[in-house]
Amino acid sequence: MKLCIDGFAASNLPGTNIFSYSKEIITLINSKDTINPYILWDRFPLSFYWDRLENTKFVPLKLDRLSNDYSSIEKFIESNNIDIFHSPNDGFSIPKNKCCQYITTIHSLYPIIYKDNVDEKYLNKFTKMVPYAIEKSDKVIAISPIVKRDLIKHFNVPEDKIKIVYPKCSEIFVPKEDKFCKGFIKRHYNIDYPYILYVGSIISKKKLDSVINILKESKKKIKDLKLVVIGDISGKRESYYLKIKELIASYNLEDSVNFLGIIKQTHLPIFYKSSVCVIDLDEYNSYPLSAVEAINSGAIVVVNKTEINVKVLNKCAVYCDLSQINILADFIEGIYSNYDYREKILSMIEKPISSSDENILSIYD
Repeated sequence: MKLCIDGFAASNLPGTNIFSYSKEIITLINSKDTINPYILWDRFPLSFYWDRLENTKFVPLKLDRLSNDYSSIEKFIESNNIDIFHSPNDGFSIPKNKCCQYITTIHSLYPIIYKDNVDEKYLNKFTKMVPYAIEKSDKVIAISPIVKRDLIKHFNVPEDKIKIVYPKCSEIFVPKEDKFCKGFIKRHYNIDYPYILYVGSIISKKKLDSVINILKESKKKIKDLKLVVIGDISGKRESYYLKIKELIASYNLEDSVNFLGIIKQTHLPIFYKSSVCVIDLDEYNSYPLSAVEAINSGAIVVVNKTEINVKVLNKCAVYCDLSQINILADFIEGIYSNYDYREKILSMIEKPISSSDENILSIYD
Protein backbone atom coordinates (compact mmCIF):
# COMPACT_ATOMS: atom_id res chain seq x y z
CA MET A 1 0.00 0.00 0.00
CA LYS A 2 1.29 3.44 -0.94
CA LEU A 3 0.42 5.84 1.87
CA CYS A 4 1.02 9.59 1.78
CA ILE A 5 0.79 11.65 4.99
CA ASP A 6 0.97 15.40 5.42
CA GLY A 7 3.92 15.84 7.80
CA PHE A 8 3.30 19.52 8.54
CA ALA A 9 2.69 19.03 12.28
CA ALA A 10 5.61 16.63 12.70
CA SER A 11 8.00 19.01 10.96
CA ASN A 12 6.73 22.36 12.25
CA LEU A 13 4.83 22.04 15.53
CA PRO A 14 7.11 20.54 18.23
CA GLY A 15 5.73 20.60 21.74
CA THR A 16 2.11 20.17 20.62
CA ASN A 17 -0.26 17.20 20.84
CA ILE A 18 -0.66 17.14 17.07
CA PHE A 19 3.14 16.88 16.71
CA SER A 20 3.20 13.84 19.01
CA TYR A 21 0.22 12.30 17.20
CA SER A 22 1.85 12.64 13.77
CA LYS A 23 5.26 11.54 14.98
CA GLU A 24 3.93 8.28 16.44
CA ILE A 25 2.05 7.41 13.24
CA ILE A 26 5.00 8.13 10.95
CA THR A 27 7.39 6.17 13.17
CA LEU A 28 5.04 3.19 13.30
CA ILE A 29 4.30 2.91 9.58
CA ASN A 30 8.02 3.14 8.84
CA SER A 31 8.39 -0.26 10.54
CA LYS A 32 5.74 -2.02 8.43
CA ASP A 33 6.80 -3.88 5.31
CA THR A 34 3.29 -3.75 3.87
CA ILE A 35 3.25 0.07 3.80
CA ASN A 36 5.24 2.24 1.44
CA PRO A 37 5.13 5.66 3.19
CA TYR A 38 5.59 9.09 1.62
CA ILE A 39 5.66 12.05 4.02
CA LEU A 40 5.14 15.60 2.78
CA TRP A 41 7.87 17.53 4.60
CA ASP A 42 8.75 21.19 5.01
CA ARG A 43 12.06 21.28 6.86
CA PHE A 44 15.35 20.00 5.48
CA PRO A 45 17.89 18.72 6.20
CA LEU A 46 16.16 16.06 8.26
CA SER A 47 17.02 15.80 11.93
CA PHE A 48 18.70 12.59 13.12
CA TYR A 49 15.38 11.17 14.36
CA TRP A 50 13.69 11.42 10.98
CA ASP A 51 16.76 10.64 8.90
CA ARG A 52 17.04 7.20 10.50
CA LEU A 53 13.60 6.15 9.20
CA GLU A 54 15.03 4.34 6.20
CA ASN A 55 11.76 3.00 4.79
CA THR A 56 10.12 6.43 4.63
CA LYS A 57 10.41 8.89 1.76
CA PHE A 58 10.30 12.52 2.90
CA VAL A 59 8.99 14.61 0.04
CA PRO A 60 9.98 18.32 -0.27
CA LEU A 61 6.70 19.30 -1.90
CA LYS A 62 6.18 23.06 -2.04
CA LEU A 63 2.70 23.84 -0.73
CA ASP A 64 0.96 27.21 -0.62
CA ARG A 65 -0.69 26.64 2.74
CA LEU A 66 -1.59 30.29 3.28
CA SER A 67 -3.90 30.30 0.28
CA ASN A 68 -4.99 26.68 0.82
CA ASP A 69 -3.78 25.64 -2.62
CA TYR A 70 -3.05 21.91 -2.51
CA SER A 71 -3.09 21.18 -6.24
CA SER A 72 0.54 20.02 -6.00
CA ILE A 73 -0.62 17.23 -3.65
CA GLU A 74 -3.08 16.09 -6.32
CA LYS A 75 -0.28 15.93 -8.90
CA PHE A 76 1.96 14.03 -6.49
CA ILE A 77 -0.79 11.51 -5.66
CA GLU A 78 -1.52 10.85 -9.32
CA SER A 79 2.07 10.63 -10.49
CA ASN A 80 3.04 8.24 -7.67
CA ASN A 81 -0.11 6.08 -7.69
CA ILE A 82 -0.82 6.80 -4.02
CA ASP A 83 -3.55 4.61 -2.50
CA ILE A 84 -4.34 6.68 0.62
CA PHE A 85 -3.72 10.30 1.54
CA HIS A 86 -3.98 11.13 5.26
CA SER A 87 -4.25 14.68 6.58
CA PRO A 88 -3.64 14.34 10.35
CA ASN A 89 -3.87 18.09 10.97
CA ASP A 90 -7.67 18.52 11.06
CA GLY A 91 -7.91 17.96 7.30
CA PHE A 92 -6.36 21.31 6.39
CA SER A 93 -4.48 19.73 3.48
CA ILE A 94 -7.20 17.63 1.85
CA PRO A 95 -7.01 18.37 -1.92
CA LYS A 96 -9.87 19.85 -3.92
CA ASN A 97 -10.19 16.98 -6.37
CA LYS A 98 -10.54 13.31 -5.52
CA CYS A 99 -7.41 11.38 -6.49
CA CYS A 100 -7.37 8.45 -4.05
CA GLN A 101 -8.83 7.49 -0.69
CA TYR A 102 -8.74 10.44 1.73
CA ILE A 103 -8.53 10.20 5.53
CA THR A 104 -8.81 13.16 7.89
CA THR A 105 -8.00 13.20 11.60
CA ILE A 106 -9.95 15.71 13.68
CA HIS A 107 -8.36 16.55 17.03
CA SER A 108 -10.81 19.05 18.44
CA LEU A 109 -13.70 21.33 17.55
CA TYR A 110 -12.63 23.88 20.15
CA PRO A 111 -12.61 26.75 17.59
CA ILE A 112 -16.27 26.02 16.79
CA ILE A 113 -17.43 25.53 20.37
CA TYR A 114 -15.48 28.43 21.91
CA LYS A 115 -15.35 30.93 19.05
CA ASP A 116 -14.69 33.89 21.31
CA ASN A 117 -11.40 32.35 22.45
CA VAL A 118 -9.98 31.91 18.95
CA ASP A 119 -8.54 34.62 16.73
CA GLU A 120 -10.72 35.50 13.75
CA LYS A 121 -8.21 34.50 11.08
CA TYR A 122 -7.82 30.95 12.41
CA LEU A 123 -11.56 30.62 13.06
CA ASN A 124 -12.33 31.55 9.44
CA LYS A 125 -9.85 29.01 8.13
CA PHE A 126 -11.13 26.29 10.45
CA THR A 127 -14.79 26.84 9.60
CA LYS A 128 -13.93 26.78 5.89
CA MET A 129 -11.47 23.90 5.71
CA VAL A 130 -12.75 21.37 8.24
CA PRO A 131 -16.28 20.87 6.82
CA TYR A 132 -14.76 20.66 3.33
CA ALA A 133 -12.21 18.05 4.45
CA ILE A 134 -14.90 15.98 6.17
CA GLU A 135 -17.04 16.01 3.03
CA LYS A 136 -14.15 14.96 0.77
CA SER A 137 -12.79 12.29 3.12
CA ASP A 138 -13.72 8.62 2.91
CA LYS A 139 -13.02 8.22 6.61
CA VAL A 140 -12.82 10.67 9.51
CA ILE A 141 -10.70 9.74 12.51
CA ALA A 142 -11.86 11.21 15.83
CA ILE A 143 -9.25 11.02 18.59
CA SER A 144 -11.89 10.46 21.27
CA PRO A 145 -15.64 9.91 21.73
CA ILE A 146 -15.92 13.60 22.61
CA VAL A 147 -14.69 14.58 19.16
CA LYS A 148 -17.02 12.09 17.48
CA ARG A 149 -20.00 13.51 19.35
CA ASP A 150 -19.02 17.07 18.45
CA LEU A 151 -18.59 16.15 14.78
CA ILE A 152 -22.09 14.72 14.63
CA LYS A 153 -23.56 17.64 16.56
CA HIS A 154 -21.90 20.53 14.74
CA PHE A 155 -21.31 19.14 11.23
CA ASN A 156 -23.93 16.40 11.00
CA VAL A 157 -21.28 13.84 9.99
CA PRO A 158 -22.74 10.35 9.44
CA GLU A 159 -21.82 8.19 12.40
CA ASP A 160 -20.56 5.35 10.20
CA LYS A 161 -18.06 7.69 8.56
CA ILE A 162 -16.31 8.36 11.88
CA LYS A 163 -13.83 5.98 13.49
CA ILE A 164 -12.58 6.61 17.04
CA VAL A 165 -8.85 5.97 17.37
CA TYR A 166 -7.18 7.38 20.46
CA PRO A 167 -3.65 8.80 20.10
CA LYS A 168 -0.74 6.53 20.87
CA CYS A 169 1.49 7.48 23.80
CA SER A 170 5.14 7.25 22.86
CA GLU A 171 7.10 4.35 24.31
CA ILE A 172 9.65 6.80 25.75
CA PHE A 173 7.17 7.59 28.53
CA VAL A 174 8.09 4.99 31.12
CA PRO A 175 9.24 5.43 34.75
CA LYS A 176 12.94 6.16 35.10
CA GLU A 177 15.09 5.83 38.18
CA ASP A 178 14.64 8.73 40.63
CA LYS A 179 18.35 9.37 41.23
CA PHE A 180 19.06 9.55 37.51
CA CYS A 181 16.16 11.96 36.91
CA LYS A 182 17.11 14.36 39.68
CA GLY A 183 20.74 14.38 38.57
CA PHE A 184 19.77 14.94 34.94
CA ILE A 185 17.58 18.00 35.51
CA LYS A 186 20.12 19.48 37.93
CA ARG A 187 22.93 19.02 35.42
CA HIS A 188 21.03 20.22 32.34
CA TYR A 189 18.53 22.71 33.77
CA ASN A 190 20.02 23.72 37.15
CA ILE A 191 16.85 22.54 38.90
CA ASP A 192 17.49 21.12 42.38
CA TYR A 193 14.27 22.05 44.16
CA PRO A 194 10.84 20.44 44.53
CA TYR A 195 8.48 21.51 41.77
CA ILE A 196 4.97 21.28 40.45
CA LEU A 197 5.01 20.68 36.69
CA TYR A 198 2.82 22.25 34.00
CA VAL A 199 3.20 21.02 30.41
CA GLY A 200 1.41 22.65 27.49
CA SER A 201 1.05 25.84 25.50
CA ILE A 202 0.50 29.02 27.48
CA ILE A 203 -3.13 29.65 26.56
CA SER A 204 -6.15 30.65 28.64
CA LYS A 205 -8.11 27.38 28.36
CA LYS A 206 -5.31 25.54 30.16
CA LYS A 207 -5.88 27.71 33.25
CA LEU A 208 -2.27 28.37 34.18
CA ASP A 209 -3.58 31.18 36.41
CA SER A 210 -5.26 28.53 38.58
CA VAL A 211 -1.99 26.58 38.74
CA ILE A 212 -0.29 29.76 39.99
CA ASN A 213 -2.91 30.04 42.73
CA ILE A 214 -2.27 26.43 43.71
CA LEU A 215 1.46 27.18 43.90
CA LYS A 216 0.81 30.21 46.11
CA GLU A 217 -1.25 28.16 48.55
CA SER A 218 1.14 25.19 48.51
CA LYS A 219 4.18 27.36 49.30
CA LYS A 220 2.66 28.06 52.71
CA LYS A 221 3.47 24.42 53.47
CA ILE A 222 6.51 23.75 51.26
CA LYS A 223 8.63 26.90 51.33
CA ASP A 224 11.06 25.96 48.56
CA LEU A 225 8.38 24.60 46.20
CA LYS A 226 8.42 26.05 42.68
CA LEU A 227 6.46 25.73 39.45
CA VAL A 228 8.18 24.57 36.26
CA VAL A 229 6.36 25.49 33.06
CA ILE A 230 7.19 23.64 29.84
CA GLY A 231 5.45 24.99 26.75
CA ASP A 232 5.41 27.53 23.96
CA ILE A 233 4.93 31.21 24.87
CA SER A 234 5.51 32.68 21.40
CA GLY A 235 3.20 34.32 18.89
CA LYS A 236 -0.48 34.49 19.79
CA ARG A 237 0.27 33.03 23.22
CA GLU A 238 2.28 36.06 24.31
CA SER A 239 -0.64 38.19 25.53
CA TYR A 240 -1.82 35.51 27.96
CA TYR A 241 1.77 34.84 29.01
CA LEU A 242 2.18 38.51 29.94
CA LYS A 243 -1.00 38.36 32.03
CA ILE A 244 0.40 35.33 33.82
CA LYS A 245 3.65 37.20 34.48
CA GLU A 246 1.63 40.05 36.02
CA LEU A 247 -0.21 37.59 38.27
CA ILE A 248 3.08 36.02 39.34
CA ALA A 249 4.48 39.46 40.19
CA SER A 250 1.38 40.39 42.19
CA TYR A 251 1.99 37.33 44.38
CA ASN A 252 5.75 38.02 44.63
CA LEU A 253 6.44 34.62 43.07
CA GLU A 254 8.89 35.75 40.39
CA ASP A 255 11.62 33.50 41.85
CA SER A 256 9.25 30.56 42.17
CA VAL A 257 8.13 30.08 38.56
CA ASN A 258 10.53 28.79 35.90
CA PHE A 259 9.45 29.05 32.24
CA LEU A 260 11.54 26.63 30.16
CA GLY A 261 9.79 27.02 26.81
CA ILE A 262 9.79 23.98 24.52
CA ILE A 263 12.25 21.25 25.50
CA LYS A 264 13.33 18.00 23.85
CA GLN A 265 10.58 15.41 23.95
CA THR A 266 13.04 12.86 25.34
CA HIS A 267 13.51 15.06 28.43
CA LEU A 268 9.80 15.11 29.29
CA PRO A 269 9.65 11.68 31.01
CA ILE A 270 12.47 12.81 33.29
CA PHE A 271 10.67 16.01 34.26
CA TYR A 272 7.43 14.10 34.85
CA LYS A 273 9.08 11.54 37.12
CA SER A 274 10.98 14.13 39.19
CA SER A 275 7.99 16.36 39.87
CA VAL A 276 6.06 16.49 43.12
CA CYS A 277 3.04 16.28 40.84
CA VAL A 278 1.86 17.31 37.38
CA ILE A 279 -1.14 19.62 37.14
CA ASP A 280 -3.36 19.77 34.04
CA LEU A 281 -6.48 21.93 34.33
CA ASP A 282 -7.40 22.23 30.65
CA GLU A 283 -11.08 23.22 30.57
CA TYR A 284 -11.64 21.76 27.09
CA ASN A 285 -9.44 18.90 26.01
CA SER A 286 -10.45 16.28 23.48
CA TYR A 287 -7.68 13.95 24.74
CA PRO A 288 -5.37 14.63 27.75
CA LEU A 289 -2.12 13.52 26.13
CA SER A 290 0.31 15.27 28.51
CA ALA A 291 -1.51 13.73 31.49
CA VAL A 292 -1.30 10.27 29.88
CA GLU A 293 2.43 10.77 29.23
CA ALA A 294 2.99 11.87 32.83
CA ILE A 295 1.09 8.91 34.31
CA ASN A 296 2.99 6.44 32.12
CA SER A 297 6.21 8.09 33.31
CA GLY A 298 5.37 7.40 36.96
CA ALA A 299 4.09 10.82 38.01
CA ILE A 300 1.13 11.74 40.17
CA VAL A 301 -1.22 13.82 38.03
CA VAL A 302 -3.83 16.30 39.26
CA VAL A 303 -6.64 17.17 36.83
CA ASN A 304 -10.05 18.81 36.78
CA LYS A 305 -13.08 16.56 36.45
CA THR A 306 -13.96 16.97 32.78
CA GLU A 307 -15.81 14.42 30.70
CA ILE A 308 -12.75 13.30 28.76
CA ASN A 309 -10.55 13.10 31.87
CA VAL A 310 -13.08 10.82 33.54
CA LYS A 311 -13.17 8.65 30.40
CA VAL A 312 -9.43 8.38 29.74
CA LEU A 313 -7.97 8.86 33.23
CA ASN A 314 -10.66 7.12 35.27
CA LYS A 315 -8.47 5.58 38.00
CA CYS A 316 -5.21 7.14 36.89
CA ALA A 317 -5.31 10.70 38.24
CA VAL A 318 -6.33 12.80 41.23
CA TYR A 319 -9.33 15.06 40.62
CA CYS A 320 -9.32 18.50 42.18
CA ASP A 321 -11.92 21.08 43.14
CA LEU A 322 -10.57 24.56 42.46
CA SER A 323 -12.98 26.03 45.00
CA GLN A 324 -11.01 24.13 47.68
CA ILE A 325 -7.41 24.90 46.83
CA ASN A 326 -6.39 24.58 50.48
CA ILE A 327 -7.33 20.88 50.38
CA LEU A 328 -5.25 20.39 47.24
CA ALA A 329 -2.32 22.16 48.92
CA ASP A 330 -2.60 19.71 51.84
CA PHE A 331 -2.53 16.83 49.37
CA ILE A 332 0.57 18.20 47.61
CA GLU A 333 2.31 18.65 50.96
CA GLY A 334 1.40 15.06 51.85
CA ILE A 335 2.80 13.43 48.71
CA TYR A 336 5.95 15.54 49.03
CA SER A 337 6.75 14.99 52.70
CA ASN A 338 5.37 11.47 53.29
CA TYR A 339 7.09 8.79 51.19
CA ASP A 340 4.71 6.01 52.25
CA TYR A 341 1.65 8.12 51.40
CA ARG A 342 3.11 8.95 47.99
CA GLU A 343 3.85 5.30 47.26
CA LYS A 344 0.33 4.34 48.31
CA ILE A 345 -1.14 6.84 45.84
CA LEU A 346 1.15 5.59 43.06
CA SER A 347 0.19 1.97 43.76
CA MET A 348 -3.47 2.81 43.16
CA ILE A 349 -2.89 4.36 39.74
CA GLU A 350 -4.02 2.35 36.70
CA LYS A 351 -3.04 2.65 33.05
CA PRO A 352 -4.81 5.41 31.07
CA ILE A 353 -6.51 4.75 27.74
CA SER A 354 -4.35 5.12 24.65
CA SER A 355 -3.94 3.32 21.34
CA SER A 356 -1.83 0.27 20.61
CA ASP A 357 0.08 -0.16 17.34
CA GLU A 358 -2.79 -2.27 16.04
CA ASN A 359 -5.29 0.48 16.85
CA ILE A 360 -3.25 3.05 14.93
CA LEU A 361 -2.80 0.78 11.91
CA SER A 362 -6.57 0.21 11.80
CA ILE A 363 -6.84 3.79 10.53
CA TYR A 364 -5.75 2.45 7.15
CA ASP A 365 -7.92 -0.69 7.02
